[in-house]
Amino acid sequence: MTGLPKIEIIESVENLKDLMKQQKTGLGYGKIQAIYLLKIKAVETVRHLAVIVGRGEATVHRWLHLERVGGLAALLKEKTSTGRPKKVTVEEVAKLQQELKEPEGFSSYQEVKIWSWAIRGIQLSYATIHRIVRYELQAKLKIPRPKSNQQEVGAVEKFVEQRPNWLNFLKEWIISEYGQIQNICYWCQDETRLGLKTMMGKKLTLKGIKPIGQIQWEFNYYYIYGLVEPKSGRAFFYEFTHLTTLCFQKYLEIFSQQFPNEIHIVQLDNAPFHRAKQLKIPENIILIFQPPYCPEVNPIERFWQYLKSYLK
Repeated sequence: MTGLPKIEIIESVENLKDLMKQQKTGLGYGKIQAIYLLKIKAVETVRHLAVIVGRGEATVHRWLHLERVGGLAALLKEKTSTGRPKKVTVEEVAKLQQELKEPEGFSSYQEVKIWSWAIRGIQLSYATIHRIVRYELQAKLKIPRPKSNQQEVGAVEKFVEQRPNWLNFLKEWIISEYGQIQNICYWCQDETRLGLKTMMGKKLTLKGIKPIGQIQWEFNYYYIYGLVEPKSGRAFFYEFTHLTTLCFQKYLEIFSQQFPNEIHIVQLDNAPFHRAKQLKIPENIILIFQPPYCPEVNPIERFWQYLKSYLK
């Protein structure tokens, strides 16, 4: 059982190397690797070959027999499963995956189970639904992003679609107004509040154990005014005590002085102090306003989320 049977390998070394790279499973890779090692004469016995590929001697002998009788096609042919058929077809899993792509999502695995039975007529156990959703489709429960019920339908999609046209128009206007200026930058702006009141997050405990977190009810706080440039990763932050037109005016002036040799297009929300009549915008800053109640179109919101995740 330990000797090497006589086997004629017609494939070249280069072809076997390429074929190894194409394998999507460890089993397929091991089969081609065994033939490759025989081709380059890197092994002396089946026992030696079995140790290298991490398989039993009987398994390697079976592989070599298949290759000798039917070539690589027979060696790589997958066995037909003899077990009972799956309860859920590939098409049904694909439909469930498509439904999970919708941002509305499901509130629980039980709701997925009810949806599968009521809408698709698929009656499955909770354990099966949980296995498919959690481990096969890699979906899990997440804290939803807040969405205002005052948000206009289609406002986000319309803004995202029209934003490139607005930016091109502004670029042409800037060039016509100031000449051939290359330093035109696009920033996203927002403010957030940081204070001593404890922010709660998720904690991991065993089933039936309610996590406990220490909370302090201190209401001292301050504000961070922030600007980020998505293209380059640059950022500019400043602390203020209030959200007022006066503070925002000062913030824009400091920002303008920090980057005086560039024209800055700044996207921001419709807060009253952003649109105040007494606000004097520096000459090298142009404000564009995102739709009301649509914070999800502003990339800086993700930074606030990242920052506060470390403060919980």
